Amino acid sequence: MLRWLFLLLLLANTLLFFWYAQQHAAAPEFAEPVAEGAGLRLLSELPADEVLPARARVCLSYAPLSSQYEAQRLASVLASEPVSTSVLPLPAAVTGWRLVLPLPADAGRRIELLDGLAREGWVPESRGGTLSFGRFSDPVALKKARGGLSPALRERTRVEEILADETLWEVRVKYLAGYEISSEINRLVAASWPGIKIEKNGCEGVASPQVDQ
Repeated sequence: MLRWLFLLLLLANTLLFFWYAQQHAAAPEFAEPVAEGAGLRLLSELPADEVLPARARVCLSYAPLSSQYEAQRLASVLASEPVSTSVLPLPAAVTGWRLVLPLPADAGRRIELLDGLAREGWVPESRGGTLSFGRFSDPVALKKARGGLSPALRERTRVEEILADETLWEVRVKYLAGYEISSEINRLVAASWPGIKIEKNGCEGVASPQVDQ
């Protein structure tokens, strides 16, 4: 009798084991959570032919500044912001024009030219190998003076630009799109450099957002 009871208990344990195994196998498997940053790749891990998209930049220019010292001082003020700056000279400003006439190399022809100009009422200033008919700040006055010469002389004259003696400077600024320079810095710039202009420019070599002008 005890032997049959032992066999029944053993059979019940076996059936319970198989039932538990089937229930465990049918339970859904949950994926392990992915560690933060696991999807990031280093630049050295990228394929050689894969090109990363350029991040948009905003480029500004602060100008004009009276000297390189003032431009560098402004750049130092902006150094507290997450921007890159460069100090550059501006192209020389045109302040006027000069009407000149090249002198002939032959002395005889030179004297003949001067005599002809004197007869027409012109006494130009000699500037090296050229004759200058004056400085003009107004294009209309320049055109009128040139029109007063004889056709033969008019064709031989040329117009030279008169450039400003002093060089003006600018500070160029570049930063990531979405960032804005703090209002405190803008107020400090406006107070320290009255008359300075801040203009948005296209960024060379990088993608830049469309800016309403």
